[in-house]
This record gives sequence, structure tokens and C-alpha cells, in this order.
Amino acid sequence: MSTDKPPRQLEHLFLGILLCIAVAVVSYVLWVSYRPISSLMWAFIVSIIIANVTNLPKRLTIGVNFCSKDLLRAVIAVLGIVTSALIWLQVGVGLSNALIVVLFSFFLGTWLGKKMGLDKTLTTLVGVGTAICGASAIAATAPAIKAKEEEVGLALACITLFGLLAMFSYPFLFSNTVVGVWLKHDPNLFSIWCGSGIHEATQVIAASGALSSDAIGPAVLVKSIRIFMIGPMILVATYLFSRMAESPAAKVQTKAILPVYGVIFVVNSVFCALLDVYSPQLLTIGFDWVTVKKILSGTILPFLLATCFAGVGLKVKFRDIARLGVKPFAFGALMALLAGLLALGLAVAAGVFL
Repeated sequence: MSTDKPPRQLEHLFLGILLCIAVAVVSYVLWVSYRPISSLMWAFIVSIIIANVTNLPKRLTIGVNFCSKDLLRAVIAVLGIVTSALIWLQVGVGLSNALIVVLFSFFLGTWLGKKMGLDKTLTTLVGVGTAICGASAIAATAPAIKAKEEEVGLALACITLFGLLAMFSYPFLFSNTVVGVWLKHDPNLFSIWCGSGIHEATQVIAASGALSSDAIGPAVLVKSIRIFMIGPMILVATYLFSRMAESPAAKVQTKAILPVYGVIFVVNSVFCALLDVYSPQLLTIGFDWVTVKKILSGTILPFLLATCFAGVGLKVKFRDIARLGVKPFAFGALMALLAGLLALGLAVAAGVFL
């Protein structure tokens, strides 16, 4: 028995990973067909459907847990290698807008969630999802604060729903309402609004591109600042989460857990900046960093994130989400609205400098 157990566990690990990879393949194809929804969000949608319409064998649990936890931490750490710290020097006035929205959304969300009587874990997840970059930020923060699957699922549902609403409503409001007048019908100001107010990067691209292809670049630059904040905000969220603990013992326990993958993300971002700066010199010795970075960010990492999110979704049950009630959705809607209004106000103010 003892000699048979490790091979069996290895087999079960492989089967669970294989299932997550299969979901990722389907999700990646769906993403290529419809870019406004990211591959990891498609993976979450597909996997949660599978989890709720079928009874998956328990032997798959080991592999699913590996993808949703260990692999996810590793991929988030590697994500820093394609998120250059140089972005701080490239976005001009959009830098302050993005940082204000990030800090406002996170800290207001923490305070507002507490006032509404919501669980601190769910409040933290929705806060970082709204503040930073939607699903990726939630996925990065969840392991650090030991979030439950249903809490992750509900936070992702909120971010997806209200992010998609923003993706369609921002271009409409700019083109058909007084919002366009406030923004001087300037595509650059619209880009700042999209980049600092919409949750997901793919949604930012879709919303800004609906106005003009020229608006995509500036919007993505502003959005990149928020993406870069994944690493720092994991550390901040972990610290604040420990401060909100009910007992001194819980505070000590939480503070003792350092989210190493968040630190590695930041270090990798600095390394990415160096590679970006010296890419011409690297090319002369045969290393094409620009192409490598494009492949990593455009194919490999999205696929790996989709695999991780398949693992997350396969553990989410609708009945578990339903137990949390409608209040979290109201909180997510309110956060999306307040963040969007702040981003709009800051974009209007930025018109003075452009």
C-alpha cells in the first residue's frame, strides 16, 4: 500500500492538471475569438459551468488544487518579467490619475465594505479587483489572504459583470452625452478615463478601440500603471488584512506569512525594465528580448493564467456563492461606479495639462 500511494497521487495530480489545461485550451480559443473577455476570465466561466453541471471525481482534487494555488503563485511571480517598471516614466499625467484611482478604490473599498458589514476577505478581493486590474489582481491577492473559493468566485463575478458594463458604457457616454463635452471630445482624455477606470486590460482595449485605434495606446499605458501595482498592492493588502484581524494571535499569524511571489513580481518588473533598456545591445548578441516578451505576454502567460483560473473555477459552486447574498454585488456595483466617476473627474482635470 505504501509503495502504491505516491504513484497514485502522481497520477491524480496529472489528471487534475490535464483537466485544467483542457479548459485553458478552450478558453484560449474563446479569447482569440472574443478579445474583450480575457482568457483567464473565459477559463473561470467555463470551469465554473463544468463544476456546477457535473460531479467531478474527487481524485482530480490534487491537480486542481495545484493549479489554483501553487501554479498560480508561480505564474503571478513570472508575470512581473513582462511588466516593466519603466511604465512609471511613460504615462505623463496619466500616472497620477492611475495611482489616485488605485489608492482611492482600495482604501475606500476597505472602509465601505466594513460599513456594509461584509466579510473582510471579500471586501479586500473586490477592492483590489476594482483598484488594479480585475481578475489578475484578485487571483494574485487571494492566496496571500487565504480567500475561500466562493469568495474568489463572487469577487470575480462582480468584477466581470461591472467591467463589461463599463466597457460598453464608456464609449457610449463619451459619444452621446455631456461626458464628451467634459472631456473636450479629446481621444487622449478618453484614453486616460478608460485606462484608469475600467477593470480588465482587455476591456480597456475594447472600450478605447471603440472610439479610435489611436486611443488604445495611451489607454493601455495608463492601465499598465495599475497592472504594475499588483506586486506592491499584494504586500499592502496582506499587511492591512492582518491589521483587520479580530484577535492579536490572528494578526501575528497573518503578518508572519510573507507573499514571496508578490516580492518576486516587483523584482522581476525591475529586471524587465533593464531588459527593455538594453534590448538593442542584447539583440546584437542574438537575444531578441522584444520577441521573447511578446510571446510571453501574448501567449504563454495568458495560457498559464487560464490554466490556473480553471483550477479556481472548478472549485466554485453556485450554492456557495448564493449563501453570500446580494449585498456583495451591491458593493461591487457601488465600487465600480465610484471608481469610474473618480477616473472621469481626474480625466477632466487632466484636460488642463493636455
